[in-house]
Amino acid sequence: MRHINKLMIKDGSGIYLRHLKMNKITFRAATIAMAIMAIGSLGGRPIHAAPASTTKPTTTKPAAEKPVEKAAEKAAKPTPEPVIENVQSVNAEQLVDKPHDYLNKNVKFVANFFAFSSLALDYKPALRPAKTHLSFLVLKDNSHIPLSELKLAMAIPKEKDAENTLLAKLKDGDQLEITGKVFNTALDEPWVDVLRLKLLKAAPDDKKIAEEKEKDKEKEKEKKAGDTEVEIKGKDVKP
Repeated sequence: MRHINKLMIKDGSGIYLRHLKMNKITFRAATIAMAIMAIGSLGGRPIHAAPASTTKPTTTKPAAEKPVEKAAEKAAKPTPEPVIENVQSVNAEQLVDKPHDYLNKNVKFVANFFAFSSLALDYKPALRPAKTHLSFLVLKDNSHIPLSELKLAMAIPKEKDAENTLLAKLKDGDQLEITGKVFNTALDEPWVDVLRLKLLKAAPDDKKIAEEKEKDKEKEKEKKAGDTEVEIKGKDVKP
C-alpha cells in the first residue's frame, strides 16, 4: 500500500499546518464516498435545479367606473327648464279677439284640453310641419266647444322628456297652463308656438266614473233584494 506523504504548509499568520497529501486513488475514493453520503441524506432522490418561474407578476388595475352608474347619476339630475322671459298672462279668448296685439310676444293662459288635431300644421303662411310638430285644441271658457280659432303648434318632444309623458296621458277636460309665443297672425288668428305645458288639474276619468256607477247600481240591487227577502219572511203564512 502506498502511504500518504505529510507536508508542512505555512498559512498567512506564519504558523505551519500539517497537510495530508493524497494520491489520485485516495482522492477518488473520498469523492465517491461523499457523493454516496449526500444521496443517502436526500432519500435517494436526484438533485435538480428549481425551474425558473415563467409567470409574470399580476398587476391590479383600479376598477373602471361602470357606465350604468354614470347613467344613473345623469338620470338623477333633472334637466333645468329653459327660462322664458317677458311672459304676458292673458285669456285664450283675448288672443283670438286681438291676435295682432300679441304678435311676437310670449304669452301664458289657462284652458281645458279638448283633443289633438292637425289644424295648426302644414299651413304654408304659418308653416309648422306635421313631421316635426303636433297640434291640439282647447275649449272655450265654461263650455265644451273647441276654440278652433286658436292655433296651437308644439315641437314633438323627445322620448325621455317629461312633456312626452304628459301628452300621452292628456284627456278631454284636463286643465292646462300653456306658455308660448305668437309667431303669426295669418287669417287674423293667433298662431302660437307652445313652449311649455303644465297640467293644473286632471279631469275626472269617465271610465272610472262609469265603473263607480255600475258598482252603486249593483249595491242598490243587492239592498232591494235583501229588503224584499226580509219582508217575505216577516209575513204570517196561513195554512
